[in-house]
Amino acid sequence: METHKNNITKTASADMARGTVVKLDASDASKVAACAATDTGALGVVLDNVKSGENVAVALLGIANHTVEPIASGAIAAGAKVYLDASGKVRAAPAAGDSDQSVVCVGIALTPAYADGNIVELAHRAPVGETIAKTA
Repeated sequence: METHKNNITKTASADMARGTVVKLDASDASKVAACAATDTGALGVVLDNVKSGENVAVALLGIANHTVEPIASGAIAAGAKVYLDASGKVRAAPAAGDSDQSVVCVGIALTPAYADGNIVELAHRAPVGETIAKTA
């Protein structure tokens, strides 16, 4: 049985940028795919730019003994909780709306992000589902 410490190596199911948050590919567990906003099975953060079919190191969320640097989809303040967003990116908490929103927290921002595509340093954790309550 193979064991891993901090990182694992998997095959990319598509081209991905360094900092993409990934999960195991549903059709082939030897591969990783970019997470969606509600993927509670988020595995980790890709450590290098990678083309489809290439091997890539993935820092394991909640296990790696170092911070990770995912790609933000918009502004995130340092010290804010960080949540999964579409296309393997992360975001700040969404504003409360007309209905409850399910989100997946992956850590706390150590540095700010100012716009889509910025890198944010993250004190990471294992993914945890949360609910942003609707406005009263």
